[in-house]
Amino acid sequence: MSTPLDAQEPPREPNVGPDPRKSSAPVFEQNSRGNRIRKSVPHWLLEGLFIVVSVALGFAVAQFGEYRANRELVARVLAGIEAEMTQNLAALEPFVPVHQHWLQALEKVDRSVTGQSGFTTFFAVRPALPAAARSSFPILRRSAWDTAVSGNALRLIDYDVVALLSDTYRMQEIATSNVERRMADGILSSVAIYEPASRAASIELLQFTLRDIVSAEAMLAERYREHLPRITAAANAAR
Repeated sequence: MSTPLDAQEPPREPNVGPDPRKSSAPVFEQNSRGNRIRKSVPHWLLEGLFIVVSVALGFAVAQFGEYRANRELVARVLAGIEAEMTQNLAALEPFVPVHQHWLQALEKVDRSVTGQSGFTTFFAVRPALPAAARSSFPILRRSAWDTAVSGNALRLIDYDVVALLSDTYRMQEIATSNVERRMADGILSSVAIYEPASRAASIELLQFTLRDIVSAEAMLAERYREHLPRITAAANAAR
C-alpha cells in the first residue's frame, strides 16, 4: 500500500558521468600555474643579478677600505722613519769631525811615555764634545724601523724604498756595533787598558777601534744625506 510520501518522491536522475564543463577547471588551473612559473624565471634572474651585484659591491667596498687603511699605515710608517733618520743625522753630524780630530790626536801620542794607562791617555786627548752631548758617541734611534719590521709593514712599501731603508739601517747597525761591542763591551771592558804597563798596546788597539768608528760614522752620515730625500718624497706621496 503506497503512502503520501512515496507519491511525492521525485524521480532520480540518470548517471550520465561528470559534467564536461566542470572537468576543464583542473586543466585551466594547471595552465595558470605553468604561466606563473614561466613568468617568474626573469624575476629569479633579476634577483640573482641583484645578489651578485650586492656581493661584488660589498667586496669592492671592503677592498677600498683595506686599501685606504694600508695607505694610511704606509704614510705613518714612512713619516716615522723619515723623522727618525732626520733626528739621527742631526745627532751624528757634529760627532764626525770630533771623532776625526780625536783619532788624529791619538795617532800623535808618544807611546814611550810611562806611568799613564791607555784609558787615561785616550780620554786625555779627546776634543771638546758637541754642545748638549751626553756621551762621547752619538745615540742613534731605530724604534721606527724596528716597529715597521716587526709589524710587517714593509710589504706595503715600494721595494726600492725598502731597499734604501735596509741599506741605511744596516750601516747604522755597523756604526753602533763598533761603539757598543768593540769599544764599550770590548776594549774598554779589558783590564789591560787600565794598566800603565799595557799603555802602548792599549793605545794601538784604541786607535784601531776608533778608526773603524770614524769610518762607519762617515759612511752612515753619507747614507742619511743620500737616502733621506727619497724617503721624504715617498712619505709625501703616501700622505
